[in-house]
Amino acid sequence: MMRHVSDRLTVPEYVSRLQTRRSGSSEPKAVSPGINADVQAVLDTSLPALRSAIKTLRSSKDTSDLEEIRRAIGEIFQLVEEAWVLPAVGRQVAEEICIRIRLDGGLELLLQLLETPAVEITYESAKLLEQILVSENRDYVARMGLGVILNLTRKQEDAQLARSVSGILEHMFKHTEETSVQLISNGALDALLFWCRGTDPTVLRHCAVALANCAMYGGHRCQRSMIEKRAAEWLFPLAFSKEDELIRFHACLAVAVLAANKEMEKEVVESGTLELVEPFIASLDPDEFARNLLDRADSMQGRTAADLQHLLPLLDGTRLEGKCIAAFYLCVETSIKSRQRNTKIFQEIGAVQSLKRIVMYSSNGTACSLAKRALSMMGEEVPRRILSSVPNWKSREVQLWLQQIGFSAYCDHFQELQVDGDLLLNITDEDLRTDLGMTAGLTRKRFLRDLRVLKTYANYSTCDPNNMADWLAGVDPRFRQYTYGLAQSGVDRHNVQNITDQQLQADCNVLNGVHRARMLSASRRPVRPCQLDAQPPGPDVFISYRRTTGSQLASLLKVHLQVRGYSVFIDVEKLEAGKFEDKLIQSVQRARNFILVLSANALDKCMGDTGMKDWVHKEIVTALGGKKNIVPVTDYFTWPDPNSLPEDMRTILNFNGIKWSHEYQEATIEKILRFLKGNQSRDQPDCPEGTKSKQQK
Repeated sequence: MMRHVSDRLTVPEYVSRLQTRRSGSSEPKAVSPGINADVQAVLDTSLPALRSAIKTLRSSKDTSDLEEIRRAIGEIFQLVEEAWVLPAVGRQVAEEICIRIRLDGGLELLLQLLETPAVEITYESAKLLEQILVSENRDYVARMGLGVILNLTRKQEDAQLARSVSGILEHMFKHTEETSVQLISNGALDALLFWCRGTDPTVLRHCAVALANCAMYGGHRCQRSMIEKRAAEWLFPLAFSKEDELIRFHACLAVAVLAANKEMEKEVVESGTLELVEPFIASLDPDEFARNLLDRADSMQGRTAADLQHLLPLLDGTRLEGKCIAAFYLCVETSIKSRQRNTKIFQEIGAVQSLKRIVMYSSNGTACSLAKRALSMMGEEVPRRILSSVPNWKSREVQLWLQQIGFSAYCDHFQELQVDGDLLLNITDEDLRTDLGMTAGLTRKRFLRDLRVLKTYANYSTCDPNNMADWLAGVDPRFRQYTYGLAQSGVDRHNVQNITDQQLQADCNVLNGVHRARMLSASRRPVRPCQLDAQPPGPDVFISYRRTTGSQLASLLKVHLQVRGYSVFIDVEKLEAGKFEDKLIQSVQRARNFILVLSANALDKCMGDTGMKDWVHKEIVTALGGKKNIVPVTDYFTWPDPNSLPEDMRTILNFNGIKWSHEYQEATIEKILRFLKGNQSRDQPDCPEGTKSKQQK
């Protein structure tokens, strides 16, 4: 569950006090330009206390009075955090206070205090700095204090400092592409990925958001660096976490953004993290998620228009995971913005039309329902889903489509000429101008853009027996728009390699020369022989784990092995019995190695499981029967009495368990690798004594 605002503060009392003073004032006060009266009323109360605290901070720094420094930092911290949680005006009040801290010299003092040898002062200063990094203050830190921040990231082993420094990086990765590049080239990304191995939920939350920010705001260079440093893999434990939905959400957002970059999509897919996104999003309730955000000072005001605009490439992209998480994010933000009476922001950033497109065309239930929900909450009209069999449309379906994309004015023209699905898919710019009355060039461009989207989503199964649609999508998802032209011209997978550039242009209506060149290049590649009976090679390692206590370690092991070149199978959902059971058992049988994560109480459900209904029991018996190289990895595990386990799995206790060390993960992994390479896990002399003695009885 998500944590509430720090228990150091009694926020409601403070808010009540501010509101009482504000409402009790009988004389109207002068308001600063650009600040509304409610915000100014709160600032009139808090700014004198802030100035006093900054003055105390400066004087105590000059006299090296550590206790006074800590007290002054604490006062400023409380003023800032309490401002963030004020209803309605919280963002404006907090931002004004944060800006005032910089203007009064407080930010410069903090950067100086971060370099003090007094470690407690460093901790307190970092904690406050994390709270005040609004946009203008990020500018200042990027210009004047980036080196100070980078020095702190090098203290990776300091767990307490990591809680604040990871939060600072979360903010700084939103600054500019150039700042993000500087951070990465000086080790900040390495620090985040190192902290991803830990278990502190505060640090993991900051890491997840920082990596999402790096992917969203850092541009192509930063995304490439993330791929090179295997960030997609290290996001897996965060996206797999069961402790905190915010951690999982931002890890999923980060990997979805990376996958939206076509240049690195393949590498992201291979990481295995992307497959966690859609099931997780489908399990969430946007309203509940928004309510939890309202309990957090750093999230309760929602995101700015500039932040939300970065979601549009996901909504409009080809990856389902991106559409799902972006639509969900907009649902959550709509819930927050509706409380602020500011839902017009979504129309302003262009999100409404993108959501309507998903409702009209997407066949995925999760993305479609989230887009409908967001539109309803925004007060927008929810369009009907378009029938996907466009080639079979009659004139009536064309009319409905025109109305939903905003071209109702041309319905009569289309009706008069009896334009059906076949004619619609073959319409050209010239047809629109001369026959259908679209004289304005930009209007025709807008129509053709919507038509391209329709062609991309359409179902061509009734006229495309050789599935050229999938072949084209394999070259580039956008190329599905050419399916009808190729199918109508008689192009199929058997003769596509003989097609010429002129035929593609004249007969198939592929007017874009670059697209023709790419299609011709793909058609000349040798066709791989289809081996329907051939089994793909099995994974190097199958990881068996108890979901309730072992998922975090199992996900870490997966990434540690994956980045070292091992192929790893980890069942992400522990699927119910049925057709999936055979698939899971086959994965164990095909794997060369079997890692058994023995976390706390991992074998308890196996006790008395004579019917072998428990998944871990089934996996162990299959591994034993297949004589797999079995490597138990223990973490807070107590070896049970062999007689308490079913007889068919008792021999698992003959295998030497490797004790996992969270502090020395690299050393533990090296030992696991030796066991994987040398098959030395059975009947070793350092087997747990209690287990050995029981085995000998």
